Amino acid sequence: MKDYANKAFSNEFARILVSEDFVTRNKLVLATPEVIKERFDKKSQEIMNFEPEILINYLPFDIARTLLKDEYVAKVDSGEEKYEVIDDIFEATQDFLDYMVFAWGKAMDQRGISAGRSINKLGAYLTILSRPDLADMINDDNLYNPYGAPALIAVCEAMGIDIPQELRAFADDKIIEGEEQ
Repeated sequence: MKDYANKAFSNEFARILVSEDFVTRNKLVLATPEVIKERFDKKSQEIMNFEPEILINYLPFDIARTLLKDEYVAKVDSGEEKYEVIDDIFEATQDFLDYMVFAWGKAMDQRGISAGRSINKLGAYLTILSRPDLADMINDDNLYNPYGAPALIAVCEAMGIDIPQELRAFADDKIIEGEEQ
């Protein structure tokens, strides 16, 4: 299996490596370009939605070209730049796992906009991995406070991802604080 080490985000949590078992157990397959484009079009219309930043990387150039800046398309057409679409389920899953670990840190650091952006982007990854059920779960507003932690925990539990105790404690402590106010 290919090593995706150069794509990892760094923070205090250990990296989770993709495995065939994880992909199979969670029934992960790449969504079709049509599904990804439909999600791109829908989310591009929303204010402060960051899913398109992720989705574009999983669209073939013939579909993505109308969504990209003309200057970039010209460079690709001339051969000056190379457009690389991510079309490997293991690479897509590793990207998702890396971003999940990154999102834990944003939630626990109480990074409001960054935590919200992480939830958006994880919704995009779950769409790409053909898990619309989990994309809906992570975007459930009732699971956002505090800082997306309950949504992150719910998706991790659904996928069998070990959740750091610090994240659980953070979510529990913030929920209890909110009830006391």
